[in-house]
Amino acid sequence: MKRSAASWSLVVGILLMAVTLFAAKPAHAQFSDQSTPSLSRGWDIRLGIWVPNSQTARNVEGTIGISGILERRVYTAPNYNLLLGLGYNGFGNAYDVPVIGNIILHHDNLRYGIGAGYSFGKRLDGHGSNGPVIDLIAGYQLTNNVNPISVDLRYFFVSGSNNELDGLSVTLGYHF
Repeated sequence: MKRSAASWSLVVGILLMAVTLFAAKPAHAQFSDQSTPSLSRGWDIRLGIWVPNSQTARNVEGTIGISGILERRVYTAPNYNLLLGLGYNGFGNAYDVPVIGNIILHHDNLRYGIGAGYSFGKRLDGHGSNGPVIDLIAGYQLTNNVNPISVDLRYFFVSGSNNELDGLSVTLGYHF
């Protein structure tokens, strides 16, 4: 029970930090397309929780882990975005680090999409687990200002891990 309480405390702490950072209003000069370098625009940062699909992983490591991803929009169209990202899903001893490309379609405030890439990870037995990864995305855009905030539900399928690293993530995202 202590491990579960500690995990929840960590997740609540991360989410509170994220909300505090996201709520701060940055200076207006950061939004000027002319004065801001293009490499510093179009980034999304997502933080949240990850629940492994495997009951064995939940028994060994705990019910929830940490999920995070840093994504860069490489193409924007009126109804979809193409993103490249680097993420983390897992616990201290079992985790995967996906390098992934996603296409996210949006209609009104709904977000949905799919992605594929390659994952570098570590299984419960301590051995490495590298292979293809696919994610399915369903989300909702909470705000529609210059720096929108969204919530995503993503399911990761990680090849070569006997489903130890497959799982569901719920993340809060901030676009800057």
